[in-house]
Amino acid sequence: MPVERVLITVKTYPTLSKTYGETVCTAGLREDGSWVRIYPVPFRRMEDLNRRYHKYDWVECDLIRNTAKDKRPESRRPTDLSTLQCVGNMNTQDQWRERRKLILEKGQVFTNMQALIEDAKADRRSLATFKPSAVIDFVVEPDDRTWDEKKLNEIRKQLHQPDLFEDNEWRKTFRVVDKLPYRFSYRFADETGQERTMVILDWELGALF
Repeated sequence: MPVERVLITVKTYPTLSKTYGETVCTAGLREDGSWVRIYPVPFRRMEDLNRRYHKYDWVECDLIRNTAKDKRPESRRPTDLSTLQCVGNMNTQDQWRERRKLILEKGQVFTNMQALIEDAKADRRSLATFKPSAVIDFVVEPDDRTWDEKKLNEIRKQLHQPDLFEDNEWRKTFRVVDKLPYRFSYRFADETGQERTMVILDWELGALF
């Protein structure tokens, strides 16, 4: 399978999936500036701490298109999580020079939100670098304080079903991540002046809370 080299720029706060358990959605850019989404990744269950990537780490992994369940063009899934390795980090030296070179120069930057929405509806694009013309507000709203009970029950079943093909040591101490009791979002305007709201799912915001 092809080994992809990806600069991680997106890592979400963990969510619960009936199929995959607790997962983290990860995305980033290849060296040519194109986007790739890596899902599912059971991030907190990876016992090798050297494989627990941070934002702006370079990772390499055997990835395959998952068209049966996810038709978004950028989506890939690991063929084997043991192939996922951190191979470097892109630092902030010289006013983020290397990061800006890859994301803003090699990658495409969008300023019109409606164009991105139309691309998403047509399955042409589901990830992009977007630059608002103005950030208007940071919004905090109350949310459910506990996870969906059906999803929790599925995960509890998974915890009690050892896998013959993996190290099951993590099952002894694993605890599902706390549910965030708030929803966070940005209000912003694009180049047309239209105001929009976008949910923030970042790992860092959840960790800060």
